[in-house]
Amino acid sequence: MRKTFFLYIVLLFSISQLATAQRKLHLTLSQGHVGEVVDMALSNDARLLATVGEGGALKIWNINEKRLLDTFYPHTYGVATLCFSEDANYMATAGKDHSIKVWDLSTGEMVFNYDNLHDDVFKMEFVQEYLLFITNGGAIYRFDWNNQGDAPDGQAVKSDFGNFSAIKYNPHVKWLTAGYMNGSILTWRGFDKENIRKQLHTDWVSAIDFIEEDSLIVTGSWDKTIKIWDINSDSIRSELASPDGLPIVDLVYTSYFKILCVKTKSNKIYFYEVKDGVINPTPAGVRDDFLSMKFTQDARHAAFTHSDGSFSVWSLEKQGKSVEDIRWKPMKGYPVDGFLNGLNGALTFLTSNGNIHLWIPKKRTVSIVKKAHRGTGVALTFSVENDAYFTCGTDSLIKRWDRKGNLVDSVKINSVPTSIAEIPTREEIVFADESGDVYLWNSAKEILEKVYGHQREVIKVVNSRDGKLLASICSDRTLIVYDIDAHKVIFETKIRDISLYDLSFSSNASSLLVSGKHNLFLYDIDNWQLKKQKEYNEGANIIKNYPYNNGWVISDLSGTITLWDNQLEEILNKFDQNSTPIIELLPYDDQPSLFAIRRNMTFEIWQTQLDEQLGKVAVTESGDWVLEHKSGLFDVGDLNMDNIYYVYGEETIDFEQLREKYWEPGLAIQLLEGKSLRKVPPLKSVDLFPKTTIQELENYFWIEVIDRGGGVGTISLYVNNKEVIHDLEKSAQKAFLNDELYYKVKSEDIAKHFIKGKENKIKVIATNSQGTLSGRGLTLNHKDDTGLEEREPTMYGVMVGVSDYRGRLMDLKYAADDASAIATSLELGSEKLFGVKNTNILLLTTDSDSLQPTKENIKNAFKKISEEASASDILFVFLAGHGAVQKNHNGKDDFHFLTKDMINSDLTDPSVKENYTINGTELMQWIQDIPISKQVFVIDACHAGSFSTELITSRNDNEEGMKKRALERVRSRTGMFMLSGASSDKVSYESSFLEHGLLTYSLLDYLKSGDLKNGRFIDVQELFTYAVETVPELASEMQGEQQPEYRMPLGAGSFYIGELDEEDRDNISLSSQKYLISDIDLEDGGTWADQLELSKALIQRLNIESELKSLNFKFRKGAQGTSTYKLRGKYKVVKNTITVKLHLIHEKEVIQKWQVKSKNTEECLREMIQLLENHFSEN
Repeated sequence: MRKTFFLYIVLLFSISQLATAQRKLHLTLSQGHVGEVVDMALSNDARLLATVGEGGALKIWNINEKRLLDTFYPHTYGVATLCFSEDANYMATAGKDHSIKVWDLSTGEMVFNYDNLHDDVFKMEFVQEYLLFITNGGAIYRFDWNNQGDAPDGQAVKSDFGNFSAIKYNPHVKWLTAGYMNGSILTWRGFDKENIRKQLHTDWVSAIDFIEEDSLIVTGSWDKTIKIWDINSDSIRSELASPDGLPIVDLVYTSYFKILCVKTKSNKIYFYEVKDGVINPTPAGVRDDFLSMKFTQDARHAAFTHSDGSFSVWSLEKQGKSVEDIRWKPMKGYPVDGFLNGLNGALTFLTSNGNIHLWIPKKRTVSIVKKAHRGTGVALTFSVENDAYFTCGTDSLIKRWDRKGNLVDSVKINSVPTSIAEIPTREEIVFADESGDVYLWNSAKEILEKVYGHQREVIKVVNSRDGKLLASICSDRTLIVYDIDAHKVIFETKIRDISLYDLSFSSNASSLLVSGKHNLFLYDIDNWQLKKQKEYNEGANIIKNYPYNNGWVISDLSGTITLWDNQLEEILNKFDQNSTPIIELLPYDDQPSLFAIRRNMTFEIWQTQLDEQLGKVAVTESGDWVLEHKSGLFDVGDLNMDNIYYVYGEETIDFEQLREKYWEPGLAIQLLEGKSLRKVPPLKSVDLFPKTTIQELENYFWIEVIDRGGGVGTISLYVNNKEVIHDLEKSAQKAFLNDELYYKVKSEDIAKHFIKGKENKIKVIATNSQGTLSGRGLTLNHKDDTGLEEREPTMYGVMVGVSDYRGRLMDLKYAADDASAIATSLELGSEKLFGVKNTNILLLTTDSDSLQPTKENIKNAFKKISEEASASDILFVFLAGHGAVQKNHNGKDDFHFLTKDMINSDLTDPSVKENYTINGTELMQWIQDIPISKQVFVIDACHAGSFSTELITSRNDNEEGMKKRALERVRSRTGMFMLSGASSDKVSYESSFLEHGLLTYSLLDYLKSGDLKNGRFIDVQELFTYAVETVPELASEMQGEQQPEYRMPLGAGSFYIGELDEEDRDNISLSSQKYLISDIDLEDGGTWADQLELSKALIQRLNIESELKSLNFKFRKGAQGTSTYKLRGKYKVVKNTITVKLHLIHEKEVIQKWQVKSKNTEECLREMIQLLENHFSEN
């Protein structure tokens, strides 16, 4: 693998303050199962749900928080059954490997393991201090698992139940009943009583339960009947035929509701009332969307699986008032292959549902998800020679993708591909298929060649590191080795194992290792002799050569990674901390580091000598992501993600709660570029934030704060997502209520922030004493019915644009125009929606004759609004200009907006910083003083002093992480919708072509031609979403890169900020050019490739020349319309002369032909631009 990325990232990940230890705090991706849920367990307090998927994954869910707590694979070959202890502190799992394990749910540790069973476990249950379980062979065991002895508590309680078809134990009546294939049942009622057998059905018994209050047994059978038997009187109390004439599959009786739930083969569940042991023949209800069901002991709660792979938890009530509390959806796919690009650090997955995921670390990391294949994705590789990814799927397509995830080429084959690999130093890639054939494909030359074949499906094909040999294994256990240069098979053998999994050449091309179900086979390449056959019963599903020590790295079915020497004699290290199956291993060439991709879409980085995980990347199906460094620092795609978070015991912790201390925007690029990281307290465990309660009594809000061991830090009060009291300790009264100490806040003290006649959300957020973790906030709804009737809202705006600074080199072209254009459009929309009297837009720009953007004027604008506005109004703030990150007066890194009086970006003079800049803390305070709750903040300002004479004038910030955190601090404490023009860490572009900053242009473009709500209303969320999607496209057209950042208050709803009719939208003016060149394609006439990269060079030169010379034509990639043109050309290089034949195309017709002869590329570019300029000037 290439060193460029890995060397930096490995060294940087290795610098940490943490000792090697298993963390109690762990990252969790909230994902359902792929496929069906095969079993469930529901804790009796309805606090926890455990589910088992068909792939063997066990997931534990917190029902109250509606979140996944953990995923693990407790048994190598899957889980047969599971159950919670009565107090839900422990869980028992029985595996298909004939073992039983007990887990401490508070720590996640296994506390008991028994693996000496001869059959799978059929049923299992905690009964007092014992674990009772029944095997498929009819043996019944009782384990005293708390007793540390190795043997069960005595022998099997009973072992003469034989091969039953159904079995049920009831801990209350202490009966156990088994059903049999002949329709009979056998009931055990204790050691001192005789077993009772009864013939109840004419076909096999499929389900059993008890009506414990009446000592009755309920049975269902394949003979399509349900019976209630009184064992004491040996009489049938009730009998019912199947409601749909199909066999009975399952049944459950709920004593609380006196309801019998019956499932038939149709997968419908019928609900029957039962009274005095008699079934009412008319169903009380029927559901056709439930597959299986589990109830708590009191039958007040139930969990159901559904046919679409989802599962749900219900609170059950009488008279049809039951409600679904939560439903979790299935996971659509899981990774089947993956790759880490050593050239740029990009991580790529191919998933089972045919999607390709690209996670590309940049200043703002990009996560892309695209549909690659219909059906199932099969395999993926990256070819260095082609600088491209290749994928294959069950749609029989092999596809080529560029680094950005754009489809370049594809080829259809006659079978389903099963494996794919690059060939080092060659343009071809190799793939194999289900029919047994192995192919070479040269995409550039469009050559597809079959090179050899197996008799049956190929499992895997690989290549040697020198690119000379291919090797493949087949489902018939055949191994074939092929010499590419000699064009022949040089070795073929059949391997003696039940099945084969993987193969790999050694790093020095001296050996070939093949893994089977029970063995490893090591071959000597020089003579193709079997050097070693090593028993390996763990199932080596992935094997790779390990160049660092010329050894091997192997993963097995239990998720364990093992490092071996090159002769498989010695284990060098083992990593068994994670049971999730591995789908790919990527060893690093020259460093003791290893990359592992797991089935749950996580990507781990290991330091193999220290036995330490250095970090992790986790990516979800939708493209959400988190990068976690072992120091505790993290970066995320969105701080408010609901599907990725940390778990500490049963507590889930969002990234937003850790933002202040541990969020490191741009972490990936810092690692990639080898930058040092800031130091933070270790995050292997956390000091929990205090528990808070809030209640309203007699016009006061009473807030209780309870320390949970982490101490008490800042306690803040929010109204409608806006902080109104930063620290209750300093601002609130203290008083006792019911002998407990409370903080006391008078409602009238914060009443200006209440929206009259509406529900207002009062929230308390408390941090621990170190400030490293905050609560999510406990919310109380408060309706303010006092005072005035609700009035029409007023739109307030503060629009600031600074183009003309005191320092000439600081000047920007369009910041003032941007603010003015947004103000004009917003004013137009506001007057239409809220009325002229209810529109108050303040414009402060350097082009203004009155209000100049000085600090004093901007401050007064906010102050004026704070004196006039009410909570029901709307605030829109727009800032365009320069900014910088410096320490504020509190000594914290803060963002500073530079007003018009700045000469340069030097903020070392405190008086300059105080008088001529607005820091984030000041801005936050000004906004907090305004009672408005619906607030919008657009900021298009980055690092001061970055300027250019080219088309794109950059506003760049090299301290992006600090700025991003500073702006997020403002947003989170003011509750604003925020749009940052350059994602706070990108270059923010001004375009002479568009005559606006890209962000402003995208906003105006939406107002002019976007899809407004109902064709006329401006929705703030849709406005921002449009900008986020449009700006990168505009930047790309200009050979640049920009990605805005949009953040909104958690749980907040969007709102309208204006209304525009067709005439209004027509009056919004946007720059347009008469002549646009939409595409330039120049290529070498001999190779059909642009060897000189003339196309790219011409585009870049046009962008620069268009600005400097004000050309009457522009390049805009993909432009459409009657005034767009395309330039095509072929060139050849003879000695020192470049000859280019050019065609200018308009509406599919060649309208002009030229020939250019030049001595070098520079001269060639000048002459081509001159020809174009002359043409468009004449027309």
